[in-house]
Parts: sequence; structure tokens; C-alpha cells
Amino acid sequence: MAYILVADDNTDITDVLSAYIKKEGHDPVIAGDGIEAMERFREYNPACVLLDVMMPREDGYEVLRKIRA
Repeated sequence: MAYILVADDNTDITDVLSAYIKKEGHDPVIAGDGIEAMERFREYNPACVLLDVMMPREDGYEVLRKIRA
């Protein structure tokens, strides 16, 4: 079982993805914006990250730059 980070400000999307991730036997970790996504990334060290590119406070591109650094 792996953690999968889902970062999106649209709760409908995070709900659907979370249900699918659970169905596949993994643990979803949800973040509503880029700053929260980085906090969750550091806390859970997920195996996979699904990022929305247009989020409040910090977009997905900036989050990706930080993850890759």
C-alpha cells in the first residue's frame, strides 16, 4: 500500500480520485493548494503525486519545481 498525493482545489475531483485510489488499495493524501501539497509531500513522502496546475497560493508547476529540487 502506497501513499498517493492528490493536489487540487476542486473537491469534486479530489473526492473522485480519492475513491478510485482507495479502491485500488492505496492511501490518498489530499491537499487543496500548492503550499498544503508541499506540506503533505514532506510529511508522507508519497509514491505518486497528482497535481492540478492552477491552484491558489502556489500552482502545480511551482510545487513540481520544489519536489524535483
